[in-house]
Amino acid sequence: MSLEEALVDIKARVAKYEEVYETVQDCEGSYIKVFDLSSKIMASHCYGRMSKSVMPFMMAIHIGARPIWLVRAGSGEIDSQSLGEGERMLSHLSAAGEHFARSLAAFIDERSERYWNTTGKEKEPTFVFTSTMPRSVESVCHVTDSHEQTAALNPIDKGAFAGGRLDVDCSGDGAPQREAEEKQPEFYAAWKNDPFRKRFPGGESYMDVLKRLESVLVDVEMSTRPVLIVSHITVLQLLVAYFRGTPVEEAWKVAIPQNTVLEVTPTSGGSFVYEEHALNVRDEGKTDSKTPKTPKGKRGSWFPTVEDFPGLDMAAAGTPSAQALPALLGIGVQVAAALDQ
Repeated sequence: MSLEEALVDIKARVAKYEEVYETVQDCEGSYIKVFDLSSKIMASHCYGRMSKSVMPFMMAIHIGARPIWLVRAGSGEIDSQSLGEGERMLSHLSAAGEHFARSLAAFIDERSERYWNTTGKEKEPTFVFTSTMPRSVESVCHVTDSHEQTAALNPIDKGAFAGGRLDVDCSGDGAPQREAEEKQPEFYAAWKNDPFRKRFPGGESYMDVLKRLESVLVDVEMSTRPVLIVSHITVLQLLVAYFRGTPVEEAWKVAIPQNTVLEVTPTSGGSFVYEEHALNVRDEGKTDSKTPKTPKGKRGSWFPTVEDFPGLDMAAAGTPSAQALPALLGIGVQVAAALDQ
């Protein structure tokens, strides 16, 4: 389709929306309007979580395609204070972790160079986020001299199970609660009934971690340049669930392999292409394999749906909608950015 044909097509689509579009008035109650793909937001009588979470998210999303890399922090040195079989208290990177950090830097450099060459734009630095854990910070020491550390990306707080220590890693790639099956059968039985909301004694649940991730997700969605996030199993499980459109209640099932870059790339339709790149830590920068996983995903339903706010009119697509907010923002806004101009 030529550019001229595309313009005729989009104008015809807009005309169809104009036939049924009704301007939302202030007297009708709370509403949020999106103009021209989030270039302008108009809100009326929006309070509470709607103004704190929903509006920033709507202002952040855009249709630009850039890679987002999710990486588990490199392996660390096992502390002399053992925490028992299956769990390791970590501090700084081990020798293997240092090799991984160098391989990660080479991988990011190669992939970001490819991205900027493809876009034809002037190269900009990769936006890098890490947790505040030493081995997470050290994992990006060869990638950048400047990055953002945030406690929002810290591992789930295991409370009494970890003796008050945060950087306690599991031997596997999945949910840390599984480690409690033999040591704390009562807790494990309760956790199996509600994996998403059950808290570690004196610690956090997956829902608690999700809540502290909202601000990071807004920053990631807002970025127009490549993003690298180095964090830990539970945090990455929730982020992968979001990008793959997996129900957040099932995030604990997502495997987060060590020494692997999880790459998600937004598409113009509001979905994501998801791939896994296993790094060869013995030969810096080389990739052992590139295995596509879930060729296309869609934004998950972390943020409140319209149904969570009775009386709210979502005017972004021209008519009220009860669909999940991410779905509305992903496709509806692109096709029918608010016509009330």
